[in-house]
Amino acid sequence: MKRVIASIVAVAAVSVLALSTPAQAAEEQDNHISKLVRGWTNIATFWIEIPKQIYVVSQQRDAGAGVLFGPLKGLGFGIARLGAGLYEGGLFFLPKYEPVMDPPTVWPFEEAGTLASK
Repeated sequence: MKRVIASIVAVAAVSVLALSTPAQAAEEQDNHISKLVRGWTNIATFWIEIPKQIYVVSQQRDAGAGVLFGPLKGLGFGIARLGAGLYEGGLFFLPKYEPVMDPPTVWPFEEAGTLASK
């Protein structure tokens, strides 16, 4: 009987440890490699901010505002995203691994984007 109880306790302990590992991995995803990849991604996709902001402004206001103001807003965010990509890609080895911009990459398209204030 003691052997059965010990086996159940051992299985329960292993299960708890196995389930806690993915949660810790999700919390620790900001490291130097993710900063480097995020930087390269922002350098490669900064130009997508122009059509993204046309879409976002069109959804927030109307199509005319999207066509008129979207490219200007997209150009500004594109330059900011390129700068963030150069910073994160070039200085990936230094601490402060949190994203510089919010959202960290040009996706998702529904969010307008802001400079992170963390």
